[in-house]
Amino acid sequence: MTTVVERATVDPAAALIAARAELHTGQPSLDTFAQLAQATEILLAQVDHLADQLTEARTCPLTRLPTRALWLAQAEEVVATGPSVVIMVDLNDFKPVNDSFGHTAGNAVLAEVGARAGDWSTGRGCAGRLGGDEFAFAVREERGLGQAITALRRRLIGPIAHDSQRLMVGASLGVARVYGRTPQALSGALHRADLRMYREKGQTGRR
Repeated sequence: MTTVVERATVDPAAALIAARAELHTGQPSLDTFAQLAQATEILLAQVDHLADQLTEARTCPLTRLPTRALWLAQAEEVVATGPSVVIMVDLNDFKPVNDSFGHTAGNAVLAEVGARAGDWSTGRGCAGRLGGDEFAFAVREERGLGQAITALRRRLIGPIAHDSQRLMVGASLGVARVYGRTPQALSGALHRADLRMYREKGQTGRR
């Protein structure tokens, strides 16, 4: 019969204090080094856990897209790599879906739009949900980007199946080139794209 000897759990703070005291005497013991090693493992595991919690807090649980703060950080990384474009998207006729079919249907729309946005942005840059029914993209400039953005619009407004229903929404887009590779250049482009998005929404759509 094999006996399993459980290792006593080390208090990281106490282990560090004890190690510091022994290091001052110049005679740290092997037991102290062992406790330091275990304390390091515990602290690293806690850091990993906190990092996971932070990522979860900065990710929309419905769409699995980054929320505003995380998306902005990712967008800055995209912009820093070279010529880039930002796209702001606001869904049209989203409120009638909620009013007619309920919030479960509205959530289904947001989840599917988020999945489509994430798929389209993969390899190009990043997509995020800024809040409500508003989404944003930061993508690198590429040959045929105009056609790709047209395809994005078609993809976002495609029918969404939910409980034997075909849910439909529209999308207003605002596109702006980022003139520079700095966060300030990104901010300026987002402002222009936002204005263009709402200009289009005022002409062709409603919430």
